[in-house]
Amino acid sequence: MTLNSFGELVAQLDVEHTRPEPPALRQPRGPNTCVLDILHRGMSDSYVPFSRKVEGEWQELGCVPAHQLRGLFRDEAIADAVQTDGYFGLHGMYRAGNYRTNNTLPQLLPSARSVDSVRYLTCCHVDLDAYNHGLSRNLAYGAVMDLVDAGIVPPPSVFLLSRGVWALWHLHDKLNPHEPPRTYPDSVMRRFTKLQKALHVACSAIGSDAMALHAATMTRIPGSVNSKNGRRVAYMTPSDIHNKQFSYTLEDLEGFLRPHVVIEHAPPRGAGLEPPKNSRLSRRALKGWHGRWHRLNSVLSQLRDMRNGWKVGTRNAAIHYVALTLRALRADSQKALQTFSQHLEGMTQPAGDKLTMTTCLRVMRGTKKPYAGGPCHQTIADALAVTPQEAALLSANRKKPFPHATCHGVAVDVLPTLTKRDAAARRLAAVREVCSKLAAAGLSPTGTEVRAHLAAIGIHPALATVLADMRKVGLPSRQTHRQKPTEATRRLFPR
Repeated sequence: MTLNSFGELVAQLDVEHTRPEPPALRQPRGPNTCVLDILHRGMSDSYVPFSRKVEGEWQELGCVPAHQLRGLFRDEAIADAVQTDGYFGLHGMYRAGNYRTNNTLPQLLPSARSVDSVRYLTCCHVDLDAYNHGLSRNLAYGAVMDLVDAGIVPPPSVFLLSRGVWALWHLHDKLNPHEPPRTYPDSVMRRFTKLQKALHVACSAIGSDAMALHAATMTRIPGSVNSKNGRRVAYMTPSDIHNKQFSYTLEDLEGFLRPHVVIEHAPPRGAGLEPPKNSRLSRRALKGWHGRWHRLNSVLSQLRDMRNGWKVGTRNAAIHYVALTLRALRADSQKALQTFSQHLEGMTQPAGDKLTMTTCLRVMRGTKKPYAGGPCHQTIADALAVTPQEAALLSANRKKPFPHATCHGVAVDVLPTLTKRDAAARRLAAVREVCSKLAAAGLSPTGTEVRAHLAAIGIHPALATVLADMRKVGLPSRQTHRQKPTEATRRLFPR
């Protein structure tokens, strides 16, 4: 065997090792936990939320510790509850009081499902509504494998097949291959969001749903019945020639999807970054005035990347809002030059009317610093003609969604705001309900635990407010404060 033929053989074996074998289609006769075990891996500090749809309305069923998933559907009550239109959370959640896991099924723990509650990122995922493009689920699966053969996306680890197709890419931690990556630090979630955006763009031609990219997404339980077509959800788990499941780190997916994903690097030392004098006050400042403009800065950068540069018709408005953001953040000349050069790069401009760096600096000098909050997001969306798909990607990993332009349909409905009295009454009723349930279970709740339970249902009060409400309902916290002594106690025990 010559050296050239040996090298060709090694290259062929390497290609065959990464080529997925045709997986077998598995369609359970009832709700099955096989895919749930593959994703959540029995983590002791992770919780899996469950929900169902009844006549088009969501019902939260609760959450289950990941290490108790195996054998969950042997309980008839839970199996019947998720038999039709049953859903489970793709990612592991954090729930308050996670050390109290000595529970017995079928009574589930209170549900915890929000982007802020995500603890483990088990996979990257896209929801392919291929039926909107005239494709069956088999053709959608074939279209994904065509993208794999073309080298556009890596081989998926799991396929869930219902009316459409879910493609999941199994994630594992770089240092702990048997565990999914944690969401700490914050850069992990930003990298995950960029990967989701890149996979969505790659699969957009076959019906990728932009509304199913966030980390609190739920999908159908394998073996449950889809009421829209009356068929049970099937799944497939592709593997290589060694029958090994495909699994990736965040670095693997970033390297494969390059240059669509911009990898964040740590800033070099001595780059003029001085530590804040008071870190607590600096973090607090980012939540208000500065936080709003920092978010607008990231929205403009992300929108520019999604469009591969600003186009004619929106470039002047984009430069105006970039200058306004730089003015609000009090950026120096070096920062302004760097930001404008990034926005001018890749901009489609006519030959006789080009925007230059001189023009951008002139716009910035003529822009005054905003003092009354600046323009609202709806005004910015209308000026930049933000589409609903772009707005969905800009709203990923955000509590408050970014709206789309009114020219693309009805604007985002503004939720009615409660008065302070109604909000306080709603919060007090929720505190009374949480404290009563915990007390009935023989537990003495603390303010931190009650606050976490309130956050799970969308109420985010301060800790001092929770403690005051617990005193009003007659169940004060046992740790964070003491009861005030009565007048009789002061007479008996004078200081």
